[in-house]
Amino acid sequence: MEYGNENRDLRLYKSAVHGNWSTASRIFAEDSDALTAKIFGFEETILHVAITAGHSIEFVQKLVDKMTEDMVGIENRDGNNPLHCAAMVGNIEAAKILVAKNSTLTQGRNCLNATPLHYAASYAHEETVRFLLSVTRDEQPSPFAGEDGVRLLNDLITADFYGIALDLLKHHLTLARGRDQNGFTALYTLSKKPQAFASGSHLGFCQRLICRILDGTSRETTVTRGGDVEDQISGDSEERRKKSKKFQFLQRIENTMLMHKQAMELLKILIFEVLNASDSEIHGILGPATINATRLGIQEFVAEAIRSYPYIVWFAEDSYTIFLLAVKDRQEKIFNLLYQMGNHKHIVTSLTDNFGNNMLHLAAKLNPSNKISGAALQMQRELQWFQEVEKVVQPSYKENIGENGHIPRILFTKEHKNLVETGEKWMKDTATSCATVAALVITVVFAAAFTVPGGNNSDKGIPIYLKETAFMIFAISDALGLFASSTSLLMFLGILTSRYSEEDFLRALPMRLSIGLITLFFSIASMLIAFSAAFHLVLFHRVKWIAVPIGLLACAPVTLFALLQFPLLVQIVSSTFGPSVFRKQSQEIIF
Repeated sequence: MEYGNENRDLRLYKSAVHGNWSTASRIFAEDSDALTAKIFGFEETILHVAITAGHSIEFVQKLVDKMTEDMVGIENRDGNNPLHCAAMVGNIEAAKILVAKNSTLTQGRNCLNATPLHYAASYAHEETVRFLLSVTRDEQPSPFAGEDGVRLLNDLITADFYGIALDLLKHHLTLARGRDQNGFTALYTLSKKPQAFASGSHLGFCQRLICRILDGTSRETTVTRGGDVEDQISGDSEERRKKSKKFQFLQRIENTMLMHKQAMELLKILIFEVLNASDSEIHGILGPATINATRLGIQEFVAEAIRSYPYIVWFAEDSYTIFLLAVKDRQEKIFNLLYQMGNHKHIVTSLTDNFGNNMLHLAAKLNPSNKISGAALQMQRELQWFQEVEKVVQPSYKENIGENGHIPRILFTKEHKNLVETGEKWMKDTATSCATVAALVITVVFAAAFTVPGGNNSDKGIPIYLKETAFMIFAISDALGLFASSTSLLMFLGILTSRYSEEDFLRALPMRLSIGLITLFFSIASMLIAFSAAFHLVLFHRVKWIAVPIGLLACAPVTLFALLQFPLLVQIVSSTFGPSVFRKQSQEIIF
């Protein structure tokens, strides 16, 4: 008998997974209990399995048609009704069928006290969230209030559904001061989302330029709860879908801008509502969230917190205030807010941690950024940090002794000893490799200057093809290649013979490396142009079209070299000659 039941359960499971209604209907005819039987370890019904598999919505519809309202609401081992499963996998068609059959399913709670709406949000199924928001009732116990409401709000923020989170918060403002089942506030959850703000988005120059152009045209959308989705939202969504087929690149940028605006509005409302609480509650909610945003470099978050509640600059966690932490974790975007604080910056920079370390001691400790590649460039950025902090602290702080018994300058040297050695090795290895290539180019182009294509006139030694345009291209390119490769070789030799003191990593070594790479690129390009011109002179009498394929083939190694070295070169030039990362971002005084 047990074997028969097991065989039936397996047949039920397979028919639900594959959407095989003919097999399922035969089982129902043989056993009337099969429709509501709980199969296997999760104690799911065939409806749970079919919805989770999601292969056949017709199969789900036929199952629901055969069931009563109570049957549709049967729960599995974890207390999930079928609507929980539909929300979990984002099966919105099944969700609509279930709600039409039994509208009370939306209020169902599982063993984790979660409703289907909570699951749709936590699994980031936007369309399912929108639908369940419109059909879930605000009745006790309400999924939109108290701990459950904060849980939902946090799930929406985590899923990057900022427009929906905004609408929920506007209907239930008290959620801004509440905590979810894990003790997290909405502000703290938002502080963990750097990509939701402009300072945390990794957009290229062209993308940022397009953002500025589109800034005045993008519109914000919201979703209403407890009713239908607004017509404008539906129209805008449909319009965006049509546009995305033609302008996917622009659409991604527009969506990113919309996310930034919604996140900022959400942040402002959350902070505004938190400020209505008592002082202790403000510190308990806004303080940890701002500290976390500082660690992640969310400039907009920290600036808005200071602007709204200036006292937050004195809030400390483990003795680290916002700006001490910004220096410790090398968050230059947060540190730059110091320049928008007026005379208060002199007081802020005078603070120390519990170990007696001032801001310059923290800058002296090794903490290279993971955004910088290469030990040499990391050392350069560390030097830039130390020198910048040195400008803003009190002069006496340069001689203060910290927890390790050292003044900041000595502490910097001690902490960065290994990084200097690693940077020296990286520089020498790079210079050696590039110098070898430069020397080979010099040898080739120098020899080519005295073995010109076609040879020379035997009487006067004048090149035979002197009057040909291709010969002049050859001669000029060969000369440029010789001069460029010679310059490149000298730059790399300068790197190999450098003292490798700490200050050399700030400007001298990166400058030599950047000049060496640029001139090496031009020398290789000139050598290949000279070769193409010479090849043309030798064969153009017989093969008229030889210049085209040779020119195209010559472009391949030049392009490959540029693609491989260009990212490194841009980073070196930007960090050495570009604008400093330490500068006032706005004329606004935030404190």
